[in-house]
Amino acid sequence: MAMAAFKALILGPPGGGKGTLSKRLVRDFGFAHFSAGDALRAEIAAGSAIGKAAEGHISRGELVPDDVVTDLVLAQLATLADQKRWLLDGFPRHAAQAVALDAAHDVDLVLNLEIPEAEILSRLGGRRVHVASGRSYHVDWNPPKTEGVDDETGKPLEIRPDDTEGAIRQRLRGYHDLALPLVAHYERTGKVRTFAGTESDVIYPVMHKCVEEILAAG
Repeated sequence: MAMAAFKALILGPPGGGKGTLSKRLVRDFGFAHFSAGDALRAEIAAGSAIGKAAEGHISRGELVPDDVVTDLVLAQLATLADQKRWLLDGFPRHAAQAVALDAAHDVDLVLNLEIPEAEILSRLGGRRVHVASGRSYHVDWNPPKTEGVDDETGKPLEIRPDDTEGAIRQRLRGYHDLALPLVAHYERTGKVRTFAGTESDVIYPVMHKCVEEILAAG
């Protein structure tokens, strides 16, 4: 019998395709999707206290402090209490946050992405964003209709401060320093499935089959 309640995480480096893969999982399996990054960007756009605190760190290419992210995510997850299946994207970032999450929720599956650094630099270095909406473009494979301009509003697109090459490399170093113990934390439970590659279109069919089988096994 298929599992009714199911809580999953998707882990991976910044620019690793978590958002793209998450959208497909939502489409195919009916997950409620929660992105820690999207939630932070919404707070920044709203000019909230959390948003202002986060913006200063992001502009310097730094990770947002743990307490800010943890409080935001756990509060938001509490609003998903009526959702039987959810997919958490971008949290936890390290083992201590995983312990905090474990205290509130039983995680059923951890989808772990391994993407080469050169691919991440290519993806993020060409990204352009409309900050107010979060719409994202890429100069090579998803350009706007008019160069440098958002398709829907006609407003100028921006390069996020954390998408410069130096900031990307710094973020990747920080991510990998934290990711190994985080993945090890969940590997002890036998819930981790790792997917390596450079293209989401190649990774996703394998991921889809994995999730489908686990849900069916119940």
